[in-house]
Amino acid sequence: MKNDLTCGVVRDLLPSYVEGLTSEETNRAVEAHLSTCPDCTARKNAMTVPTEPSEDAEQGREVDYLKTVKRKSGRRVVIAIACTLAVILAGVALKLFVIGEPAGREGMSWSIRCDETAMDLRVYSTWSGVAYCRWDLENSDGVVRLTAKKVLPSFLYDSADHRERIPLEDVREVWIAEQLIWQDGLMLEQDTMAIYETKTPYMGDAPALERVAEALGVRRKLGNYTNSLHTSSRPYDWTLEFSAPMMEGRSYRTDSRMETRAVIMLALVENLDQVTWTYTDTVGVFHSQTVTAEDAVRLLREQFSAFTDEEAAAYGLLLLDDIKDYAGTPADFQRLLNTICYDPIND
Repeated sequence: MKNDLTCGVVRDLLPSYVEGLTSEETNRAVEAHLSTCPDCTARKNAMTVPTEPSEDAEQGREVDYLKTVKRKSGRRVVIAIACTLAVILAGVALKLFVIGEPAGREGMSWSIRCDETAMDLRVYSTWSGVAYCRWDLENSDGVVRLTAKKVLPSFLYDSADHRERIPLEDVREVWIAEQLIWQDGLMLEQDTMAIYETKTPYMGDAPALERVAEALGVRRKLGNYTNSLHTSSRPYDWTLEFSAPMMEGRSYRTDSRMETRAVIMLALVENLDQVTWTYTDTVGVFHSQTVTAEDAVRLLREQFSAFTDEEAAAYGLLLLDDIKDYAGTPADFQRLLNTICYDPIND
């Protein structure tokens, strides 16, 4: 058979021939040429011998693989971090806007109106950016407790204003957010418990006495002072020595305000017999005044006599023989404050 294929044509056909893409007739022609042409045969053999990958190529493929793995791992880390942050933010939002925390008396205010059968209670916050939710009313053996959760305002809970009507039949106490607000038929003012909780059995405890004075606003209202305690023998005396000179009008206000506070101090400190305060006026005259436990009872009786029977009943006033008895219960302590007309804001 005559072979008309030239080397150039065969070389063009070799790639397809090696891949098995040529026809049988072409194959026979190529093979006939290869049988007589060593150069084309060598070229065909070079195409069919498998090449060993070089070391650099292997290393390149390994590097490419590691880069791919690193990219995938990096994406997984980023996704994991993003998911973790999303979970944390969702938890914080849930805590702040839905779950909240137990509402406390700090920042909470209320107003009370009572009739013969029930109490109308309105609760609100003195702070902006606060909402109350999930109110719960529980009555256990005559003790009513109203509780709530404090959250940040949102479309779920957007109000800190709450109204509740509480039946008072067989009720002895009403609490709101762990604050006693009503006891034995008497409403307790919002500052009453803060003062009552400073009650202490021993006048020798100087820090405890300072807490009493602080609750009564002595330094804030009347000026700086130093304490002098006489505890070696009866009568036990607590002396407050005011340091700044006082003008005549201020001296009168100091005496009037300290007289009221002395009555309260004598009630709150169980073994305190008398309260003394001293100061020097602007012309250099030294003043000293003392209120004893007996004086306190006398002052209360004088104050009580200024009320009508209706007023006394409305304020729950009750005369007791011993000043210490007024600290027996928060209600009795409120009666003391009502009798001496103690107003921590306006006095």
